[in-house]
Amino acid sequence: MSQSKLPSTLKTYSVLPDNRSPLERALELALSEALYSIDHPYPELLDAQKTPIKAIATLGIDRQVPVWDSTDTEQVKRDRTQQAWRNRQLSGTRAGFIKALGQMGFGADVTPWFKKPNELEPYYFQIWVYASDRVLTPEINARIDQLLTEMKSERDSYVMDLARESIASPRIAVAAEIGVTITSAPFVPSGGGSNALTHTGIAQHLRIISTSEPARNERL
Repeated sequence: MSQSKLPSTLKTYSVLPDNRSPLERALELALSEALYSIDHPYPELLDAQKTPIKAIATLGIDRQVPVWDSTDTEQVKRDRTQQAWRNRQLSGTRAGFIKALGQMGFGADVTPWFKKPNELEPYYFQIWVYASDRVLTPEINARIDQLLTEMKSERDSYVMDLARESIASPRIAVAAEIGVTITSAPFVPSGGGSNALTHTGIAQHLRIISTSEPARNERL
């Protein structure tokens, strides 16, 4: 049996009132023992990148992370929890939208209304959201819409297009095939020579974008 690490002062001191029951006092001691059995719980416990995986969801609730999805990868959960307060500071800004969507694994391009005065009404912004290598589903659309509604300014509205993209660069390859005839005494062939075959190929990978129906949010 391991030796108790609970300080002697906590064995006699209690935060409970004088009318506490023996069961309440026993629970207090048991919880104190469990806490002090952990070596150095701080600051790692409150560090989103170092806290145990089972504590990320609780830490996310404490940081008030909007649109939490249990199916996200562990790294996405850690990044969103770590940046939750910073994202709130950037709410309503172009940088804030791009940063928050990037933490969820999406690319984004945001255009405010004053950049397109002939196309967008005042206090509207247009946002393209790019999903690479994942299937576009109604759930993904709903999550993004919920995030934008949470982060936008109260007077703002938006037009959103959700797209799936694949981007690659063209490549050119050249291959040479060479054969050489060598003489070796006492055998000397009547003639010698070399032949070379050259192959040249060009590969072009196209960018394909498929978009969903635009979602126009008019919630004020």
